Amino acid sequence: MKILIVTPFLSYPNVPHAGGMSVFESIKALSKSHEIYLLSRVEPSELSYVEDIRPFCKEVNLYLFKTPASRAFIPIICSYIMLGLKANRLMKKNDFDMVQVEFIETGIAVRRPRIPSVIVAHDVISKPAKRRLDASRGLIEKVFNLLKFKSIQWCERFISRKFDRVFVMSEVDKQLLLSLDKTINAEVLPNLLNLNFGVDDRIEREPKALLFAGAMHRDVNVDAVLYFYEKILPRIREKTPEVKFYIVGNNPPDILRKLAEKDENLIITGFVEDMGYYFSRAAVFVSPLLVGGGIIAKNLQAMAYGLPVVTSSIGNEGIGGASGSDLFVADAPSDFAEKVLLLLNDADLRKKIGLNGKILARKNFSDIVLIERRIKVYEELCGR
Repeated sequence: MKILIVTPFLSYPNVPHAGGMSVFESIKALSKSHEIYLLSRVEPSELSYVEDIRPFCKEVNLYLFKTPASRAFIPIICSYIMLGLKANRLMKKNDFDMVQVEFIETGIAVRRPRIPSVIVAHDVISKPAKRRLDASRGLIEKVFNLLKFKSIQWCERFISRKFDRVFVMSEVDKQLLLSLDKTINAEVLPNLLNLNFGVDDRIEREPKALLFAGAMHRDVNVDAVLYFYEKILPRIREKTPEVKFYIVGNNPPDILRKLAEKDENLIITGFVEDMGYYFSRAAVFVSPLLVGGGIIAKNLQAMAYGLPVVTSSIGNEGIGGASGSDLFVADAPSDFAEKVLLLLNDADLRKKIGLNGKILARKNFSDIVLIERRIKVYEELCGR
């Protein structure tokens, strides 16, 4: 098949965010038996990585865009519109067999394709908007967040209805989309995550080391880390004062770096080439996400390494692990701290939870399983 893939983020090996990595893994897997035509928004600083994606594509089309330092809303929306218009021109000009659009926002200006089409909902974008609305304080903030939530709901419904299939990351996300419009053809089919199921046995685990990993320019990750550091970690240190907390991910903000300057047991690495080193070294992975959607890739990667995970209900939505068996789920700070301490103080329990998590990740989220399911859907759509 000739497949057009449209993405707002350039995808290449070792791209420093989960969304971009999942798109790259999809391109790499599909290119083994199909022709891939890529249309991607690209930052000026990423142009040097374009050659890394070309070997997997028949053709690469780029839309150069520099994200404003302030991440201003209007220029970013305009960039999605421009990307969609470019996709329309490409589909009119070429005889593609199907089109795959990445991220709901990307579809805002894409016309209803005349060829089989899928859109990959990495997140159901109305879900975090609803959570922000629920957390609003004061009338003005509540009214603002309500208007924002309603507008995002409308956009999500409008975009999703254009496509033959909407891939969502969890049953929760599917039901949320169907609540907007029962005619939306949503299917639970998680992203390819390139999970690494190996552990470097040469690296000795630190029995009192906690790990959080993720792109640290994202507000949701910064908020989760600050929440953990301020509300949960002090409770853990009351019982285990020597515990170390590693924060691994690119572009950590100054607020975290300043905390690390005053706390020798808070280690902030910034971007690292080999995340596996930290997944192999830590004793417990902590992921107290307050806002999120889809599948939390960082949790699954930790599980694939056999690293026991303590996360929030939000962090487990797309994974569906059994708390106390595959991982631990806790929302209240006291409960979260208790689960972390339980693991820190029991090596056998860490091993058991880590093994069960690894089995779950391999069974439900390995790339081999997911790409077979995806290609089957594509063949069904094109055959129809």
